[in-house]
Amino acid sequence: DAAAADPTALRIRGVVFDMDGTLSSPIDEHLHKMRVVLKVPSGHRTLEYVETCLHGEEREWAHRKLVEIETEALANMQVSDGLVPLLRFLQENNIPIAIITRNNAMAVEYFLNTVVPRLPEEDQKLFAFDPAIDRSFKPAKPAPDAMLHISQRWGIPPEQLLMVGDHGDDLLCGLRAGSVSALLRYNHNTQFESIAHIVVDRIDELVNQLDHGFEADMTILA
Repeated sequence: DAAAADPTALRIRGVVFDMDGTLSSPIDEHLHKMRVVLKVPSGHRTLEYVETCLHGEEREWAHRKLVEIETEALANMQVSDGLVPLLRFLQENNIPIAIITRNNAMAVEYFLNTVVPRLPEEDQKLFAFDPAIDRSFKPAKPAPDAMLHISQRWGIPPEQLLMVGDHGDDLLCGLRAGSVSALLRYNHNTQFESIAHIVVDRIDELVNQLDHGFEADMTILA
């Protein structure tokens, strides 16, 4: 194939996905609500603000509010357009898949056990994510630790892994691990294009790069 003929073409042996806005439909409205309710200052990430700037009862209250808003978002959760064809390609090529999300374990369980089962039975079998890492894993994205953990668990060098996400934290997680990063672009996240090796507007556009290999500027700074 094209990649075999081109020795400079990158080949990916494992794919790691963000969940919200990547595997599932975006939840921007709820992310904004979190920042407003918790009064997160500009320039701070919501989770880091809760963990480092709040203490005692105030932090406990913030955690309860986070889960409350995340639970609201579950009602609108849907599988991303184009995801099933991509996962089918990955399964057919024996490429393992995993999740790294900053959401809670309950949301991951809801996605896999409630949203996915709405699909035809033959498609449900494609969602074999292992591992599925939620925010209980520390440090969270954009730190590379979860990506490096998956690399070690799979026995695949990080430079042969692809991190797919819709936010800069996803891309930085991949970049800092030495992996390839792909941005699923929406109207609201074009500012992250400069730190993505690949930019797609629909997730199954990744099939072409994964099938044929691709060029990537691995000198992008994280």
